[in-house]
Formats: sequence, C-alpha cells, structure tokens
Amino acid sequence: MLWLDIYILDAEFGVGPQNILSAITEVEQGEATPVGIKPATQFKNLPLKGLWHKHYFSPHFVPQNIKAALGKTGVQKLVDEVMDPSKPVITPEMIEELSHRVTHEPLEARDANKKLTGEWIIYVQHAGKNYYLCCNTHGAGDQFIYDRIVQHCARDFPGLMTWLKDAQGK
Repeated sequence: MLWLDIYILDAEFGVGPQNILSAITEVEQGEATPVGIKPATQFKNLPLKGLWHKHYFSPHFVPQNIKAALGKTGVQKLVDEVMDPSKPVITPEMIEELSHRVTHEPLEARDANKKLTGEWIIYVQHAGKNYYLCCNTHGAGDQFIYDRIVQHCARDFPGLMTWLKDAQGK
C-alpha cells in the first residue's frame, strides 16, 4: 500500500516520492543526521498503539508550518513590531522585513528545532526491522488508518496482526 500511496501523492498532489523516501532513509539510518523533520515516534493510543510514524516534508506543508510557528497572534505581533505607528507611510523596507519575518523566520526556527512537520509514513517494527505500511494524514482519523492497514497490508505481511498485538503489549 505504501507504493500506491506514494504514487497517488505524486500524481494527484505533487508530493514527490523523494520527499517520502528521504524520510524513510532517515529512519533507516537511525535518524543520525536529522534534516529538521520531527523524529519518528510511536503512537500511544489504540487503535494505532504500537505502530510508528515518521513525518515527511514537502513544500506543500510550508503554510501549515508557518501557521504552527506563529500561532494565533504571531502575524499581528510581527506587524506591530515592524510597522512604525508613528510614521504614516509604509515603506518598501518595512514590507520586505515583514514578509521575511512572516515566512522565513518561522520555517528556519522549526527547522533548527527539528519540528518541521508534514504528513505521516506509518510503519511497524518487528524483529529489529521496519516494515513500512502506508502514508496518511493527521486528519484521516486513527480508526480509518488502522482499518486501512488491516485491510490492505495484512496480506503483504502475514504476521502483521501478531506484530501489532506484540507491539501493543497484548
């Protein structure tokens, strides 16, 4: 299912396969050379408990990263800092500074703090190996993701249901 997801993400949404494969490579290399993306983490709640997810990044996720970095009042705070209320004229320099601070600074900060986010590559660990199952979105819903994995991945990985039970501590 992972290969199908990669194909669909590329063909329908313009997310290049290299974005996803780079994140997988990072996991396989032990995340020794992180590239600013959040590290892989294990899901803690059922039904995905025991599975792992790694974020992959694409330019498509720039707006959500800027929004996450700035928060609800971040843009207004920057406008207040950059635009001088004592001057009735907005200069090109002010606009340039504001645009830089709204776009570049939040991304640079998230990159430096290894907090760039995107969507997920979901995998299971078993016997010291990672088995990559699918790509999905934060908003898809845990049950939907789980059902999709059970329906489409169990035939490719016959031991998957046992691996999941083991990972969940059942």
